[in-house]
Amino acid sequence: MQCAAVSHVGLVRKVNQDGYLVREEPGKEYLVCVADGMGGHVAGEVASAMALQTIEQEVQNKTEIDPLNRLVGAVLSANKQVYEQSTHTEIYAGMGTTIVAALLQKDVLWIAHVGDSRAYMVRKNQEFALLTEDHSLVNELLRRGQIKPEEAIRHPQRHMLTRALGTLPDVVVESREIAWQEGDILVICSDGLTTHVSDERMQTILSGSGELQSKVDQLIKEALDQGGHDNVTVVAVQNDGRLEQEVDE
Repeated sequence: MQCAAVSHVGLVRKVNQDGYLVREEPGKEYLVCVADGMGGHVAGEVASAMALQTIEQEVQNKTEIDPLNRLVGAVLSANKQVYEQSTHTEIYAGMGTTIVAALLQKDVLWIAHVGDSRAYMVRKNQEFALLTEDHSLVNELLRRGQIKPEEAIRHPQRHMLTRALGTLPDVVVESREIAWQEGDILVICSDGLTTHVSDERMQTILSGSGELQSKVDQLIKEALDQGGHDNVTVVAVQNDGRLEQEVDE
């Protein structure tokens, strides 16, 4: 597999509360995650880093569990760790983070997420699909038909989450299993990208020719060109068939 990742503080904020993780188990699987932390002072940065560290450890140490439950269990453990830290340390009170995590093997991948960080799939035939549903107030209003898509873009509460990691002792983790094949690209990202770059523009960039890293760099550039008001993080993994060959040998 090929992987490219970039995290940028943006043009407005002084601290990057986003974080990402890319971990390869050679010949077996890839684990990729994006976390967008929230909280005053350094709390958001701490929350995202803690979530990523916990997920990496849990996925790595519990290989006897099936992949989907291993991934979901790791996210639940991260929720517990962040919540306990926020309740026991005053400066971290109320901190939390989004999470979108993917475990990739051969011709199948598993996704788990909480919040409004997203996962997309770009198929070899250029088919483009959003794989996650935002846990946000605006998305809830859209689902109920109370606002129109064009209203959601500039809604004053568009960044308000209905679900986040570490803000409550328990959380519901959305998860799914998806088939993928050689040539497909999985993209996970924070809302610093999707706030500024439309799905249509993302599809055009990711379906075009060129190296995977160049495509990720272009996505970051376009988010910054549109104002860069938030931290922006993008991780992309392309199935090049090599992992399957290594596993099958």
